Amino acid sequence: KMGAFLAVTKGSVEPPAFIVLRYAGGPAKQAPVVLVGKGITFDTGGISLKPGEGMDEMKYDMCGAASVLGTLRAVAEMGLKQNVIAVVPTCENMPSGIATKPGDVVTSMSGQTIEILNTDAEGRLILCD
Repeated sequence: KMGAFLAVTKGSVEPPAFIVLRYAGGPAKQAPVVLVGKGITFDTGGISLKPGEGMDEMKYDMCGAASVLGTLRAVAEMGLKQNVIAVVPTCENMPSGIATKPGDVVTSMSGQTIEILNTDAEGRLILCD
C-alpha cells in the first residue's frame, strides 16, 4: 500500500503511474544500480497552493524522472555491462474537494505514518514509498 504516493495523487483527475524499468546488461547475480526520479507532471502545490506567478513552469517538476529515463536509455544504447533499475513515480499535485489536506495522516508503504503539514512537500512523499 503506497499511502504517501497515493495521498499526493488524490486531487487530480489524471491517473498516477509507477514506472519500473530494468536493464539487464550485467551478470544475473550482479547487484543493480537503482535510479529514482521524481515525476510530478504538474505541481500546483495542492491545497497549499503555489502563487500564480511562475505556475506555468511547474510542468518542470518532472525533470528528475526525465533524467532517470534518459540515463537508462543512454545505458541501453551504450550496451553497458551493468544491471540498472529505474523507478519513477509520476502524478499531478492538484487541489480539489478530495485532495489531501494539511493535517492529514497517511501510512507509507513501510508502515510509517506521516502527518502532511504542507501539501507542496509532494516530492518526498512520492519518493518515500
